[in-house]
Amino acid sequence: MAEALLGAVFEKLISLAQNEFATISGIKGKAEKLSHTLELIKAVVEDAEKKEITNKSIKVWLQQLKDAVYILDDILDECSIESLRLKGLSSLKPKNIKFRYEIGNRLKEIARRFDEIADCKNKFALQEGVRERSTEVAEWRQTSSFIPQPKLYGREDDKKKIVQFLLSQARESDFLSIYPIVGLGGMGKTTLAQMVYNDDQVTSNFDIKVWICVSENFSVQRILCSIIESITKAKHDCLNLDVTERKVQELLQGKRYFLVLDDVWRKDEEIKFGLNQDKWNKLKCLLSCASKGASILVSTRDMEVATIMGTCQAHHLCGLSEDECWMLFKQYAFGTVKEERAELVVIGKEIVKKCGGSPLAAQALGGLLHSRNEEKEWLEVMKSGIWNLAGENSIFAVLRLSYFHLTPTIRQCFAFCAMFPKDTEIMKEDLIHLWMANGFISPRENLEVEDVGNMIWNELYQKSFFQDMRLDDYSGDIHFKMHDLVHDLAQSIMGQECIVLGSANMTDMSRSTHHVGFGSGWDLSSLHKRAFKKVESMRTFYQLNVYDRVSGCIPTHRSLRVLRTSSSNLSSLKSLIHLRYLELFRLEMETLPDSIYSLQKLEILKLRSLKKLVCLPKDLTCLQDLRHLVIEDCYSLSCMFPNIGKLSRLRTLSKYIVSSEIGHSLAELHDLKLRGDLRIEGLENVGSLSEAQEANLMGKKDIHKLELICDKLFHTKPYATNPELVLNALQPHSNLKNLKIEYYAGLKFPTWMEMLTNLVYLVLYGCKMCVRLPSLGKLPYLRRIEISEMNDVQYMDDDESDDGVEVKAFPSLEELSLSGCSKLERLLKVERGENFPCLSSLRINKCPKLELPSCCIPSLKSLVLFDYTNELLRSLSGFNGLTSLWLYAGDVDLTSFPVGTLSSLRTLQIYSSEVLKELPNELFKNLNNLDHLQIVYCRKLESLPEQGWEGLRSLRTLQIWDCGELKSLPDGVRHLTSLEVLKIYDCPALAERCKEGTGEDWDKIAHVPKVESTAQH
Repeated sequence: MAEALLGAVFEKLISLAQNEFATISGIKGKAEKLSHTLELIKAVVEDAEKKEITNKSIKVWLQQLKDAVYILDDILDECSIESLRLKGLSSLKPKNIKFRYEIGNRLKEIARRFDEIADCKNKFALQEGVRERSTEVAEWRQTSSFIPQPKLYGREDDKKKIVQFLLSQARESDFLSIYPIVGLGGMGKTTLAQMVYNDDQVTSNFDIKVWICVSENFSVQRILCSIIESITKAKHDCLNLDVTERKVQELLQGKRYFLVLDDVWRKDEEIKFGLNQDKWNKLKCLLSCASKGASILVSTRDMEVATIMGTCQAHHLCGLSEDECWMLFKQYAFGTVKEERAELVVIGKEIVKKCGGSPLAAQALGGLLHSRNEEKEWLEVMKSGIWNLAGENSIFAVLRLSYFHLTPTIRQCFAFCAMFPKDTEIMKEDLIHLWMANGFISPRENLEVEDVGNMIWNELYQKSFFQDMRLDDYSGDIHFKMHDLVHDLAQSIMGQECIVLGSANMTDMSRSTHHVGFGSGWDLSSLHKRAFKKVESMRTFYQLNVYDRVSGCIPTHRSLRVLRTSSSNLSSLKSLIHLRYLELFRLEMETLPDSIYSLQKLEILKLRSLKKLVCLPKDLTCLQDLRHLVIEDCYSLSCMFPNIGKLSRLRTLSKYIVSSEIGHSLAELHDLKLRGDLRIEGLENVGSLSEAQEANLMGKKDIHKLELICDKLFHTKPYATNPELVLNALQPHSNLKNLKIEYYAGLKFPTWMEMLTNLVYLVLYGCKMCVRLPSLGKLPYLRRIEISEMNDVQYMDDDESDDGVEVKAFPSLEELSLSGCSKLERLLKVERGENFPCLSSLRINKCPKLELPSCCIPSLKSLVLFDYTNELLRSLSGFNGLTSLWLYAGDVDLTSFPVGTLSSLRTLQIYSSEVLKELPNELFKNLNNLDHLQIVYCRKLESLPEQGWEGLRSLRTLQIWDCGELKSLPDGVRHLTSLEVLKIYDCPALAERCKEGTGEDWDKIAHVPKVESTAQH
């Protein structure tokens, strides 16, 4: 890591020595002398980094070198800032003379430190050497060479055994089943658990699946919160433990759930917050509210954890055989196109023997050799001295070997990831921005710095330093994790340079601490007094949890490059002249402080959840280095700053507001090479057609998400320019994947929407004047559509053309939501052949004229209906594959319910009926697979069906809420032999009759294991 750091600063020093500013400031001689010293040190750094593993003195020497390089970098950065400030100004002013004096003294002092470091290197007999750069260039040329979904080897029998347990022994158990997987780090425990979790049989066997990565902090409250968030898909406030516990039990009650607790550690002297018996007893008690067959799969390295948690014999995961290791290694080393040369195969099989049966080691070694084609390169790996290091296990040796074969730049980028706690899901774009801000990466040849970061990330993923990649198809965001052992490697490299603050290490910062991550709940001012003054050059101060607030001041270290905080005390912001990355969130501010103008080096500005922010500082264009301006959830923001087009380096502009004021037009976007997300508000203010054309959206091929927003109040007011002409002129590049249009006032949409062949997600909201939608049915990748508040549209697609070729309409559509479309009659004007072949989720709200297709939608599984009609309800008769049906009944009864046809239905929920007095007697006919029945807020409901209960052989949960007129349960409830949970809330008369032992209906439900009955919920 020192090699990359020193190399970058050395280049800056050479540049300064050649700059006129050095001559004017009187530091040219000092800079030249110092560059000579650094050149001597630089010659031996590569050898020092190889030897530091076995020689602690060299490790200390390298740390001293890095600490000094950070200080020098700060000095050089200040020279750069002063050079820009002095352009065209006299250097003889008192302020400038003072700077020359101070910078000269600082250079003199740092030169003295480097002289001492240079003298020390002679003690270690370090060899001068030049790295062969051919490999580095080849690796820089690598694009997305990683294998997206590698084939897994050697775990099918393990998977089969666990799945069989879940589907047989666990399914029949009346108690919670906990199955532990135990194995060494890197053996594939998590991968095996993922294989089980995603198995189709397992998915169909359980009502709910939840995955939680526990890691070293076994926090009952955090696990409970994670369960809630996984099931509800919403952020949960975890402050009140009692509320959290009751919410979890409410969600799991009567459900056959499958919970994976991955990577559990036991409490000991090193793991202060790990698992112990008391914690597990408490959590298990809370999780034991489920129905028969509920199961937990635990993965751990510790047999003691398996003993504490398990209810059955642990599954010990052994290493792969040599043949299985070879197959996995070969997949990464050769891929599908690289020739398997005989001499490389022989060497490769010898290397595989060193893997110790570890899949992680096989992947890492294969990834390492993927870009190496010469026999000598493979022999170098096979004969490396790292294999013989004392105390180094084979897996860690593999990872270290793979690390040393990375280029210095990539090594530095990887090691920085130690700043994130173990098992953190990291967003790729955020990490690349952090690399940029810390100066780890820079542009290369024809590549922008973000593209360089993307290539480095791909390299690290391909070589298995990163794993568990998750791509959000709609946003395009990529998240990933690091394996625990890989994280251990990063920590061992960084040492005290990179720390995550916790209650146990609040005072652990030292002169060598440069990057600090911290959680919520900190009083930063008290932390500063105790620890910050030890730090010589702090570069990163990063709040890890974006949902919580912190108190106190931010650090006053001028050297900071990265600041991410929710602290409202930004008094020291003006002094942070080196800052490249500033992220503020969850603050109650109406505008940003003027001190932001002092941040002349700022490249990345992120403003998130600043709910009261009204406007941005008007002179923000003075920040000429700004590349990324991210604005999210700042709902009150109504005014940008003028002349944004002057920010020529800007690449991300997530929000832009058009106004009629000078400098706020769409033309400002013309020359900006934007990428990622772009939201344009205020389209009603576009002054002319030429202004819209000047936005040049067609030329912005890297924009993947586009939102075009008009003011909803302007439907009744004249626009400055015809809205149809404006929208037509805002045609984006065909690379666009995500499009949202709100409150558009035109009568028709532009035809360019039909040419967005890469579109994945489309939202049309409040476009009330439109009478027709574009023909979207032929877009090949469109997976999700939301159409709301469009009163005059009759068809979702009215294409009537017939070219004689049968084409499936909406071939990839999976999710469809229709709301407030009062004149919508059909999805397709002309139905031909098989349509909507992939549609699995459909949501319909207030579409009174809508009729669903006469032929069923073959893949439809989930249907939600709000304020529907009897005609729409009747049309469900052909949807025999439906598994989930939610009916928000309103003023419609259920007389048109398609009796006897929904035989696959597993969940039926009837909500909020204002008129329903009784349910049809044949409602339950052929619902043999129904698991869950909910009847909620039907306040006029007087009776349940007398017949059909005996057919509900699979019903396990029955919930009746807020049905105050319901007086009794029918006798047929006795036939619900599989019923495990009955909940009756806010039904006073019914609750009285269902009292245990004394209620008149108790004998009908006495066989149900869990009955909850209260007059008030």
